[in-house]
Amino acid sequence: MNKKVFILGMVALLAISGIVASNMGFKLNYRLESSAAAGSLSGTNTLGLPYNKQTGIVTAFNLIGDIGPTNVASVSNFIESTDGFAVYTGAKGSPDPDFPLEEGKAVFVKMTTGVDYIVVGSHNPSQAISLDAAGAGSNSGTNFFAVPYHTTAGTAFDLIGDIGSGSVASVSNFIESTDGFAVYTGAKGSPDPNFNIVPGKGYFVKMTTTVNYVPSHY
Repeated sequence: MNKKVFILGMVALLAISGIVASNMGFKLNYRLESSAAAGSLSGTNTLGLPYNKQTGIVTAFNLIGDIGPTNVASVSNFIESTDGFAVYTGAKGSPDPDFPLEEGKAVFVKMTTGVDYIVVGSHNPSQAISLDAAGAGSNSGTNFFAVPYHTTAGTAFDLIGDIGSGSVASVSNFIESTDGFAVYTGAKGSPDPNFNIVPGKGYFVKMTTTVNYVPSHY
């Protein structure tokens, strides 16, 4: 079984009718692994939250508190203008201040102790996510994207197609065992093969053209 177990509300209704409300609720058991675990180099994980987050989960500080402060070393926010990160530890003297958790934007969570984190929330079907190309506000056109949990994009190839293949340079998957990336361009000869989109993970999407993206979903 995949270590990230996806649980959707209204399972019985789905089985009967095949219909999913566009703003349906989610409950996801998502494994956040520490460096002590096999398969994780540094305890760094990507995390994409639902667009309508659980009440009270507004900032990185709230997220650390919900996961468990003793389990979390830091939460990092990707800064498009520099292709760098703002690292928040939740402790006094943290190198960067607390930051808001934005709809459609993933974060890195570095763990000291691995936990099964129960994520609760729902989707905002009308929310358009600006996936920015290089230019005003973006250094390289790289975006750290949180894919909706009920996305129709099962793979990186599907995600590129849904965004618009003419606007996407690549989609990158963070590899916990190496702290590196598998980069998929959708083109023949792409350096890495196509990969599955996993609910709860964040993906780096590099754009050639800015798109206000409303994700397709079930």
